[in-house]
Amino acid sequence: MQKRKRRFLEKGQNLMMLRTLRLEKAKKAEQQKELTINNALTKCKLTSSEVVPDINNLLKNNTIGNLVESLGHGNKNKIRANAADALAHIASGSSEHSNLVGSIAKAGAVPRLIRLIQSPDLEVSEMGILCLGNLLHFAPNLRDFMITNGVVQKLISIIQAKSTCTLMLSHVTWVLRKLCISSPTSRPDNVDEIAQALNVLLYNPEDKILEDALMAVRNLAHENETIPMLLDLGVVPRIIYLLEHPNVLVQNAALQALINIASGSEEQIQELLNNNLLPHLSALMSNSDPDIRCHVLRILQNVADGNTFQRQAIMNAGLLHKILECLKGDAIPLKSAAALTISTLAINKDKNLLYYLMRQGVIPELCNLLLSQETDIIYNVLDMLSTMLDVDPSFLAEVSGIIEWSGALNNIRMLQSNEHEEIAVVARKIISSYFPDKPDIATKF
Repeated sequence: MQKRKRRFLEKGQNLMMLRTLRLEKAKKAEQQKELTINNALTKCKLTSSEVVPDINNLLKNNTIGNLVESLGHGNKNKIRANAADALAHIASGSSEHSNLVGSIAKAGAVPRLIRLIQSPDLEVSEMGILCLGNLLHFAPNLRDFMITNGVVQKLISIIQAKSTCTLMLSHVTWVLRKLCISSPTSRPDNVDEIAQALNVLLYNPEDKILEDALMAVRNLAHENETIPMLLDLGVVPRIIYLLEHPNVLVQNAALQALINIASGSEEQIQELLNNNLLPHLSALMSNSDPDIRCHVLRILQNVADGNTFQRQAIMNAGLLHKILECLKGDAIPLKSAAALTISTLAINKDKNLLYYLMRQGVIPELCNLLLSQETDIIYNVLDMLSTMLDVDPSFLAEVSGIIEWSGALNNIRMLQSNEHEEIAVVARKIISSYFPDKPDIATKF
């Protein structure tokens, strides 16, 4: 009996020792794991002001692999948050870094980062969202892979939660903006869900959220097939309303969204006009910011590319003289945008409009733009000059005289041998049809 009892006690002691050894071993393994992760965090130098480590060192030490591993559930929240931050920092390096992170992200980081979004720990959730956004920024080829792994639904759930703080909502909107950037292969599969979420965010009072939501709409509207869906959601009245926002960044983003929406069909352009777009644009043409006025001109150019009634609507809104003011200004981008808008307005070769433009001194301003480096500007200016020369014989002497007086004839002669055939063809037509016997001013003496 005593022997049996002694053996039982010895066995119990052995089991306790074995359990202790296992616990110690597990503790050492955990400590070693934390040490490996901390070393990885140290190697990648988390602060954005520091240089990202050499890619060979990252591969040699399996730094990225350790960081991906540290995103798992078994690690402390602080480590998971730091690992997400570190991966985002590495992705901001060279294109090689981005490609490396992209390939390893597909191997396991993205699903883990998406799970981090739902963490009850605010810091962990925030770092997960920021890392996904940075990965999208520096490795945009991950977009479809993230969508496939359910990132859109997770982000939308955060938007819908009443407890979501403004800072988190701002991060989510920024990631949605990145997700909406056009892929070389396709648009997002969840485009309707994303658009509905953006429609909610467009009513948020925070400037940064509004800016990113508007830029996301702009990115979606880059694909013409998404424009009808955006119109059906009713985003246009809100975007037009935001043209009056006091923050210039929000105004800029609203204009960029409208530029893409106005690139759609005549029916879609009319939807913009029905929502009183032109009075808002007329007010912005007096804005002191040249970028704002350039965006307005691009919208007007797209509207003028619609139908005759839509071009007439621009004239009726009193916008023509404001366009001409931009053409006569000193800023080349504004002059170029105004020239393109005017050439689109005159596409019907309306004699009354062309006569009005001549009387407003448009021809010398157009001639000055023949020195532009942009082929579309040169082509449109030549086409406009050709139209003015051709539309009515009674215009011919005056228009040709202004072209000679402005010194543009030599420029047109040189453009006959331009490497872009469409430019050369128009230039040759102008010279052969209207100036066949005129000598080169540079050589006539």
